[in-house]
Amino acid sequence: MVWFQFARRYMFSPKSHSVINIIALVSLLAVAIPTAAMIILMAMFDGLTSTITEHNRAVDADIEIVPARGTTFDSNAIDFERICSTEGVAATTCYLEQSVMASANGHRVTVSLRGVDSTYCDVIPIDKHLVLGDMNRIKAGDVMLSGMVASELSVYSMGATIELYALNRKQISTLLPTSGISRSTTHLGGEFITTTENDATMALGELSRVQELLNYDDRLSCVAIKCANANEAEATKQRIQKVVGEEFEVLTRDDKNAATNAILRIEKFAIMLIGILIATVAAFSIVGTVLMLITEKSRDIATLRAMGANRRLVQRIFVGEGMLLTITGCLLGTLLGVGFALGQQHYGWIKIPGNMIMESYPVDINPWDIIVVNAIMIAIGFIISTLTVRTKLRKRA
Repeated sequence: MVWFQFARRYMFSPKSHSVINIIALVSLLAVAIPTAAMIILMAMFDGLTSTITEHNRAVDADIEIVPARGTTFDSNAIDFERICSTEGVAATTCYLEQSVMASANGHRVTVSLRGVDSTYCDVIPIDKHLVLGDMNRIKAGDVMLSGMVASELSVYSMGATIELYALNRKQISTLLPTSGISRSTTHLGGEFITTTENDATMALGELSRVQELLNYDDRLSCVAIKCANANEAEATKQRIQKVVGEEFEVLTRDDKNAATNAILRIEKFAIMLIGILIATVAAFSIVGTVLMLITEKSRDIATLRAMGANRRLVQRIFVGEGMLLTITGCLLGTLLGVGFALGQQHYGWIKIPGNMIMESYPVDINPWDIIVVNAIMIAIGFIISTLTVRTKLRKRA
């Protein structure tokens, strides 16, 4: 390709005017810096998304079966054996969840109390997020509190006394309101930290004790299921729906977090769009480099035309010059962006202020994001270079 050889020579050979060298360097950096910035932003956003997803797994199962009407159902209304034998199901557990009042040290807070059994951690790995105690304390009647609930109640040591209050559905009276309240005294068995939303209200207790407190004998709120292959959750969901029928609703984790996932997708698109606008403005510096080069190489253009080169070949030469600048800038920006992302991943240079679950911003490098960012930058460079060269050569004709 003759045009490529000319473009490469013009790109890497010494220029006769130092100002062109400076403008070319500025153009190179104008492409590299936005490219690196977009890669870093996308890596941090993907890291944050992955972290949210990972923490959601601590409180949300792959699949959940809930009643289509109401908040609880009789434990005999569902065929657990058929569910366990359904293709794609690896493990199951069940729990009862209701809002109750927790009190300790003169503080009160409404918590979402979840009664669980010994199979709970086989499906929902909350034990991996414990910062105090262990799940075996639940069997003894203790409760596990989320970090924010423990903080609001000012309970930080194992064995601290906690009072739980719930509506007594068997003894509700308008004359004696206090008779309609069930009370249970328990102790702190541990503390876990998950996502902010769930961490704010979650508490775990032993299933039979929670059923007794809530006066919900043999009733459940949910059957939680762990899939043998998380990527086939949707197909497994359809098979389970046929087993449980219309009386129950089967939800995947994505179904439960549909709103959050939609917001994350919109935010990622917005970040990419803003990055494209910034990159487009920055890439206009290529115009100056190409125009200066065309002006400097006016004699070469005349010589080529005299030797029989048509306008299309000349145009390709200078468009190729702009593309070489763009591609070189993209490569440099990719190296800088990936290098910084890897450094953040391993060394945590950028810290998160305050008392957070993570000390530094999470990073997750997605090769597809790098490819998309570079493709966008190259496309912008090609469009700008082509328009600039066509306009300039048309004026010279």
